[in-house]
Amino acid sequence: MSYSQPTGYRMPASVSLPSISRALERFGWPVWRAETVRALASIAIDLLDAPDDREAVYKRLSHGQISEADLVISTTTERGLLHQAAEFLDVAHGIMHRPSVIPLPTKLDMRCRAQFMDDPEDPSRTWNYVLFGTEHDRLEQVFLQLRGMESYPVAAADDPQADTEPDPGWAERCAVWQRVLAPYSRSSPLSISAPEPQITFDIAESLKYVDRDAEYAAAGKVTVTAAIEEIRRQLGDRSPADLAHQLTARISA
Repeated sequence: MSYSQPTGYRMPASVSLPSISRALERFGWPVWRAETVRALASIAIDLLDAPDDREAVYKRLSHGQISEADLVISTTTERGLLHQAAEFLDVAHGIMHRPSVIPLPTKLDMRCRAQFMDDPEDPSRTWNYVLFGTEHDRLEQVFLQLRGMESYPVAAADDPQADTEPDPGWAERCAVWQRVLAPYSRSSPLSISAPEPQITFDIAESLKYVDRDAEYAAAGKVTVTAAIEEIRRQLGDRSPADLAHQLTARISA
C-alpha cells in the first residue's frame, strides 16, 4: 500500500461516483484530517527535540528540499514552532507536484487519491475498477468499507509473484486490469483526491481566536487544541508541563 503503487479495488457500476464522493467527504476526509494532525504533531516533536537547529529538521524531513527561509509566513511574523510545523507541512505538499521532487517520509505524506475506470470490453458495465493510493492504513480501511467496494488486486503478467504464489483468479484479473488500464497510458482517469493540507491559516486563526477552537473543530479545521493534545499523546511521559508555551511562543530572528 502506497500512493505511488495504489491498491486495486472494484465496485458495482450501480454505485454512483457522486455517492462515493459524498461518502469520502463524510467518512474519509475526517480520518484524513486526523492523520494530518498526527503528521503535524510529529513535525512539532522533532522541532521540540532540536530547538536550536530547526533548519536541520526541515532539511532532514524534506530531503534537503525545504529550508526555514521557505516558511515565509512563519519566519516574517516570528510565529512559534507549531505554526512553523504547519507551514512546513503545507509547503512540503506544495512542492510534491514537481516532477523531480523527492517524496516526503511516508508518515508526512498526506496525498490520497482514488482513480475510477471501467472495462471497455464489458458492454453491461457490471463493475467499476478503482486504484486507491495512500500512505495511511486508516484511510485505506475507510475506503474498503464504502458501499459495494471490494478488493481486486492489480495483476500483471510479468509480476514474479505469479509463479511463487498460486492464485486461481490471477489470470482473469491480469486480463481485466490490462484492458482497464490500457486507455490511460497517456491520460489520467477520473479521480477523487483528498484536500491539499492547508493548515497554516487554520493554526494562525486558532492562535488568534483561542476561545473559538470548538467552533473551528466543528467546521473541520485543525486547531491548536487538537494539535497540542496529539503532541502530548505522542510524547507521553516526555511531555513537558509548559508544552503549550514551548509550541506557541514567538521565535525571534
